[in-house]
Amino acid sequence: MTDKSDRHSLTKFAAIFALGTMLSRVLGLVRDVLISTAIPVGPREAFLVAFRLPNMLRDVVGEGAANAAFIPVMSETLEKRKEKMFREVVAAAFGTMILLLGAITILGVIFVPEILQGVNILQPITGGKEYTAEELTLLTALTRWTFPYIFFIGLAVFSMAALFTVKHYSTPSWAPALLNVAMIGCIAVFAWSRAGTAAANDSSRLAEAAWALVIGVWIGGIAQVAVQYYAMGKFTGVWRPSFDVRRKEIATMFALLGPIVIGQAAGEVNKLVDLMFAYKSGAGAVTWLYSANRLVQLPLTIFGFATAAAVLPAASRAAARNDHNEMREVIMQGLRQSFFMVLPSMIGLIVLGRPIVKLIFGWGHTSSATDIDGMSIATAIYATGLLAFAWVKVTVSGFFAVKDTRSPVIISSGSMILNMILCALWVKPYGYQGLAWATTISYTANFVALYALLSARHGAMWDGPFLTALVRMSAATAGMAAVGYATYVGMLRLIPADGFVERLVQAGLPIAASVGAFLLLAWMFGVTELLSFAQLVTRRFSRQKK
Repeated sequence: MTDKSDRHSLTKFAAIFALGTMLSRVLGLVRDVLISTAIPVGPREAFLVAFRLPNMLRDVVGEGAANAAFIPVMSETLEKRKEKMFREVVAAAFGTMILLLGAITILGVIFVPEILQGVNILQPITGGKEYTAEELTLLTALTRWTFPYIFFIGLAVFSMAALFTVKHYSTPSWAPALLNVAMIGCIAVFAWSRAGTAAANDSSRLAEAAWALVIGVWIGGIAQVAVQYYAMGKFTGVWRPSFDVRRKEIATMFALLGPIVIGQAAGEVNKLVDLMFAYKSGAGAVTWLYSANRLVQLPLTIFGFATAAAVLPAASRAAARNDHNEMREVIMQGLRQSFFMVLPSMIGLIVLGRPIVKLIFGWGHTSSATDIDGMSIATAIYATGLLAFAWVKVTVSGFFAVKDTRSPVIISSGSMILNMILCALWVKPYGYQGLAWATTISYTANFVALYALLSARHGAMWDGPFLTALVRMSAATAGMAAVGYATYVGMLRLIPADGFVERLVQAGLPIAASVGAFLLLAWMFGVTELLSFAQLVTRRFSRQKK
């Protein structure tokens, strides 16, 4: 593929990935609503802490590291050598990942108790409740049984890296939805099995609620492996692992993998540190931060990650041709594209976070004014860093494309240390709000450092058209915010009641008005990203009619 067609395809690939990811994220919100409203606070927060550990390792050893280490090498092999060689490299990497993930899973299951000893060790810093031996026993058991999820999801995201290399984006985009479907089903079965019984808060019933979620994790993890494996076999021709770990390409991949793991760990360690501090800072804090993070992750994953997923293979192909100017253009296009999609979401969550939280999470066990306030404030704080979260994913592709893993490691490690320091300083005086601000500030610092260094090496990651585009999109977003907030205030005056329909109107109409205002203003201001997406949709619709 030529460099020009790579740039033209960037919007198409990002759009395909975004559409599939939207399905997964919407189902994820449904899952989170059911967890927050149907599962009591004790087992709910124990499960969230237990599931955070394999999820963190999934992002570090699986999705983030596999994509960043494997895609550049696979892209270079496919660009410069024959397809047969590419299939051999994929098969060898597949076998190596099976060995690596198997070892991590076994070690994790064995050493879970030692990992979780830190919960009560944080008591002098956080204050709050000291958990009993029985509560820690449940947390340990849940963590041990959810930990093998790292093996399943690690193989799934490895398949994703291979599929991205051959420009197949649809299956990786919707496959994560299977986890949400499985967990929703297990929660429904648990609720149905308890229907008609007397309400109880005994330890056995609490344990049942948590274990229903664990079963969903297993079913969803296995399902994701199955569909991604089938897609990898179909589109790359690789059905069997080779375990040929002595290939030079494998050595290159894992030479990149080690530093990338450290670099990718910064954001995940930030989340885990927040969670551990929150678990000790008071009842409800874990749920507030978790729910807020899920809301922020919706636009981040649909728009920000989708763009980054398309940028890395394109930038890697340009780097394989030693066309660094093209690589710079691809990254700048990715920054503009993610700005166009993420900035309105960021401002929308800040302005309309409260009605959205009330509509989605303000029911059942999380319907109190305290819970709604906590989730709304946390959402606004996390949303402040949403653009930085998305741009980190795009800018780091510029380093990975040229196989530079040291620089992102140094920068992200500094960000991780900054987050830990801010958490320790702010958790007592500011509680969960201090933890949310620590994550937002540390991630913003991470992006600024990456962007500055990338510009210093490859030339300024901006030019006149780039800055003009950002100004136009910012103006459209400002108008959108004014329209959205005015509509929300009007709805509160016209419909002050607090039922489901009223909440739906109070959130839905301002969102609809905001989207309409943004699209209209973006068209009036001549935002080219809007025109690109419109042309893509038009071409897709025309082909379907034919």
